[in-house]
Amino acid sequence: MQTAATERQGDKGRAMQASAADRAEGRARVQALLWDRIDEAGMTRAKGETVDAHAAMRKRVSDRLAYMGPEALAVLADMIVTNAIGAGAAKPKATIWPETSILSHAHALQSPPVFQLPIVTSWLASIEGPAAIAGGFEVELYRHLAKHGRPPLAYDLRLIREAAEDAARQILLIGGRIERGAADPVDLQWLEAYKRDRQAVAAIVAAGQSKRDGAAA
Repeated sequence: MQTAATERQGDKGRAMQASAADRAEGRARVQALLWDRIDEAGMTRAKGETVDAHAAMRKRVSDRLAYMGPEALAVLADMIVTNAIGAGAAKPKATIWPETSILSHAHALQSPPVFQLPIVTSWLASIEGPAAIAGGFEVELYRHLAKHGRPPLAYDLRLIREAAEDAARQILLIGGRIERGAADPVDLQWLEAYKRDRQAVAAIVAAGQSKRDGAAA
């Protein structure tokens, strides 16, 4: 007989498999739309860069850009090829952009998912996450980390707490409108986004707590 715990483990396993499949599909997309385009243009690795180092760089970039859609990847490839230094029949073969330049332009075209930002997961998975939940400002902290990419300063924390208080009032107002049947689509979208971010924080915090518990055992 299958228990609830077994069912949860099965759900988790299926989710991990789906996530792995998505990443594999994303990496294949990067290969087809970015690296194949660059290779077809005749671009070469930088002078002094070994074959192994270049292959490792491509793998890192493919992993980091697996979230990107086809259109954004196609635009990125065109940017790299079109703006290549040394392009042209009478000029030396152009070298592929450095990893940092590729990632910087890629992020400008399509921002990575917040879970790919280490500051978000590491900060909320630490003891700061449970403290934020206890204080009721976890969503605002999550959004600050995703937007600024750094831990909050004392001034930031004051603004974060104020934003959380405003959000709490907004949740009550929208709840009242929902009860009266007067909530509009904007209200519902705002509330859904807030709940989604709260759930994301809860998942990160739970993972961090589980890791700490395992280390203490």
